[in-house]
Amino acid sequence: MLAHSNNAHKNKIAQHFSKAATSYCDHNSLQRQCAESLLQMLPQNTGVTVDAGCGPGVNTLALQQSASHYIGLDFAAGMLQQAQTEYSAGCWVQADIEALPFAPSSIDTIYANLAVQWVTDLPHTLQQLVDCLKPSGRAVLSTVMDGSLAPLGGCFQRVTGNVRHNKFIDTQQLDACLKRLHGVTVRCTQQSIAVPYQQVRDMLHDLKGIGANYTLHQTSRLTKSQLSAVETAMEAHRSGDGVLYLRWEIAFIELIKG
Repeated sequence: MLAHSNNAHKNKIAQHFSKAATSYCDHNSLQRQCAESLLQMLPQNTGVTVDAGCGPGVNTLALQQSASHYIGLDFAAGMLQQAQTEYSAGCWVQADIEALPFAPSSIDTIYANLAVQWVTDLPHTLQQLVDCLKPSGRAVLSTVMDGSLAPLGGCFQRVTGNVRHNKFIDTQQLDACLKRLHGVTVRCTQQSIAVPYQQVRDMLHDLKGIGANYTLHQTSRLTKSQLSAVETAMEAHRSGDGVLYLRWEIAFIELIKG
């Protein structure tokens, strides 16, 4: 969750993700794993379904199979253009997940895979999702939690003196957000996911490839010597089978409207 509501920051995020649109599917291992869990949380028939933060349409086919009407929504124009290129069928909407363009009680299902960590006001965003749902409608979401990007984030901080990623919400903060919601039944679980790599540069290429290397407070570019120092520090974390893991803490949230 970002701490600022400045529209300039949101536009930078959108531009960042737009640049990653064509490479996204080559680097989205985490997204695929989270998507599998979220899709299992959906009923057989999802009715009018919004894919919030749809990206280049990576889950479009899976969601269209159960939806009577599919709506792909994203703030990044480049992502939507890529999605439309891949999937001509469907309704595509460029909009901010914090300002959904839907009438109250008009949507059966909202699916948001790794989208809400970019919002500036999470309680407002979640309540807005609930308000858009029809009675008995359902929203399923995943989001990145505090403790993610280990051990890479810690190595970067020790080498550069800076935290080179956005601060993610912690469990206590998320619980407080969920308790503020009204008119909804809430279920929330948290899961640790470790994505394997051979090299630090592979991790960085994946983060850049999905647009997730955007930081609100931009720091100076990493020098070659700093990157080398990070690579050396990460070797202490190489597993017995020769793999470097990038660890993520992911919350899976289900909201069912009363």
